[in-house]
Amino acid sequence: MLNIKYNQIGSMLVISLVATGLFLVMLLGAISLALLQQKLIIKKIARAQALHIAEAGVNYYRWVLYHDNNEYCNKETCQGAPDYGPYGPYSYKDSSDQIEGYYELYITPPPVNGSTIVAIKSVGWVADSPDNKRIIEVQCGIPSWSTYSTLCNANIRFGEGTEVWGPIHSNGGVRFDGISHNIISSSLLNYNDPDHSGPNEFGVHTHAYAAGDYDANETCDEEDPPCDPAPLNYSDIFMVGRSFPESVVSFDLLDNYVTETLAKAEDNGMVLEDSGDEGYHITLNTDDTIDIRIVNSITPQCKSGSNKYDTDGIVAETDHIISAAAPNNGIVFVKDKVWIDGQIDGNRITILAFSEPLGGNKTDIIINNDLTYTNYDGTDAIGLIAQRNIGIGLFSEDNLQIDAALIAKEGRVGRNYFPCKDSSNCSSVYCVRDTITVNGSLATRNRYGFAYTDGTGYQIRNLNYDNNLTFIPPPHFPTTGEYAFISWEEK
Repeated sequence: MLNIKYNQIGSMLVISLVATGLFLVMLLGAISLALLQQKLIIKKIARAQALHIAEAGVNYYRWVLYHDNNEYCNKETCQGAPDYGPYGPYSYKDSSDQIEGYYELYITPPPVNGSTIVAIKSVGWVADSPDNKRIIEVQCGIPSWSTYSTLCNANIRFGEGTEVWGPIHSNGGVRFDGISHNIISSSLLNYNDPDHSGPNEFGVHTHAYAAGDYDANETCDEEDPPCDPAPLNYSDIFMVGRSFPESVVSFDLLDNYVTETLAKAEDNGMVLEDSGDEGYHITLNTDDTIDIRIVNSITPQCKSGSNKYDTDGIVAETDHIISAAAPNNGIVFVKDKVWIDGQIDGNRITILAFSEPLGGNKTDIIINNDLTYTNYDGTDAIGLIAQRNIGIGLFSEDNLQIDAALIAKEGRVGRNYFPCKDSSNCSSVYCVRDTITVNGSLATRNRYGFAYTDGTGYQIRNLNYDNNLTFIPPPHFPTTGEYAFISWEEK
């Protein structure tokens, strides 16, 4: 009996030891799991914080670019290709002093071909977890003046027969009677349209509404302006919409730009001094060369009554005096009048025509013959900036194509009025032309126009917007606004 009882006591001891062991194993497993989960949570938090730190680095450098558009090295010794960095590491602390860490920056500047796009890579990590790094890569760019299909500093009118694919903005009012596939905006809430009498109308309005598409009860009287019978969402004309008032885009911003661009042309571009004659005829070639001739004589003005109209045709010119490669930085600065035509293939070029003094108002660019790209994917780009007008002469092609971003600083983009009356020596089959197509953009201080209400000029006007020009404009083209994010990606 005593032996049996003793054995039972031993059995209970074994069971207790086994149970205790199992409990300890489970406890240690639970503690290990808890510790592992804690580590995972800490790592997850560190990775989330590292992402915020990396994003802070991106935002910081966008702020740097906002204050200095050409600062690509954070005021340190510049690091070249292929990495363009690192700059830093720079310390980071959040506003509550709870997150501390570091970020490194890699800044890839825009290429010299005219792009405004800066690539920023930011690598961020928390101070006590340096192995948990997060990487953000973004692209930032400044919108160029070629952001708009048409930019105007005055009241402007687009007649029937005009079809526009890009955004339009005027610092004055806009009457639009064509078809728009993008936003049309004005800096004015309302204005008195100079093309007809009556009360004020909306900053962007139309007279091309169809019967039944307007409010017959609209009074349009002087006591209750503005007047616009067409509804604001009139999609037959404004297919995407209209917006007013919007901020002014100041043409005065071009003053410093011209001086700075001349310095760049003198440094690594091409400068043509005053020809001493009528000006220069520049032909762009697909082999990246430029043929330059001096224009000796031009077609005379045509006269109608007391009015005179420049016809801007070339009568005689020298053989080409220069056949040169396009300049390295893409800038050709001409201190004289320019006639321009030709075709490019894989080239990017900006041509300015500014006589001295640069702040004057007398020098034009004339386009009478096609000026075209070979590639329409952003590879090719032409910028034309005139001190006064960018004009189309009387003897221009019947079907004229212009692939370029155009700016008339003090004058206008357009074609002179040629009345074609039998009693004037303007009478010509050239007074009425068929189609003009602009693939790119145009900016004009004064009212633009390629056609007139008496039927002269180009009967069909196609303004096709090249959205490649927004952030990849022609070389050293003027910009407006501030750096904006184009893309955001975590690597």
